[in-house]
Amino acid sequence: MVSTSLKSEAATVAQPVQWWPHEPTLENYRTILESPNAPFLRWAWNSLFSSSAFALGSVVLAVLTAYPLSRMRFRGRDTWFWVILSSMMIPGVIFLIPHYLMMIRFDWIDTYHALIWPGLPAAFGVFLMRQFFVSIPREIEEAARLDGANSLQILVRILLPFLTAPMATLALFQFMASWNNYVWPLFVVHGDMQTLPVAITSFSSRYWTAYGKLMAGTAIASIPILIAFLFAQRYFIRGMSLTGLKDE
Repeated sequence: MVSTSLKSEAATVAQPVQWWPHEPTLENYRTILESPNAPFLRWAWNSLFSSSAFALGSVVLAVLTAYPLSRMRFRGRDTWFWVILSSMMIPGVIFLIPHYLMMIRFDWIDTYHALIWPGLPAAFGVFLMRQFFVSIPREIEEAARLDGANSLQILVRILLPFLTAPMATLALFQFMASWNNYVWPLFVVHGDMQTLPVAITSFSSRYWTAYGKLMAGTAIASIPILIAFLFAQRYFIRGMSLTGLKDE
């Protein structure tokens, strides 16, 4: 990918194949970043903003849903959890048309709302957070209640510090899922509101493909994923090593 992005258009199709260009050039990067007809930086911002907001919203919603399902007692608690968990078996493509019709009704086509809100209720996030909540000893929570703490204070001040690793893991998963999403943005955003996975395909058509520009765009699109993974690596590894199926 990087090698091809540093080749001229002629070198990308030259025979024999040059595994590394004899004359590396940054022309492909310069072209896609400076082209007035392809606002690459705007597309990158769309992806970065929507993916970050999606990851943050997913973590908040998962925590707020998993907390009562794991730490509170009420009628139907386990039933609701299994209903949420069973939704993971439903293919996401089934919701494509209903969600699209909702976006039209809400007038959210070509807005950030369409990229962020539909996918926020994620059963996987609720499951992951709940498994970590139930692994925290109840004695800690009971001691906080004796000191006069309410449920919100217990969640924010007592329990959340234990969930740094799983929250970072979930945020990374959701950021990557949103950043790499192609099908949904293809339906709901166009023009300047496109995200990178959709916009990069403009460098390819049925009869012609600008391989150098395509690989340059793909290389740039890979950078935030690498940075996010490196930043959250220790939390990610710790979160995966602690993930289990412990229940009450």
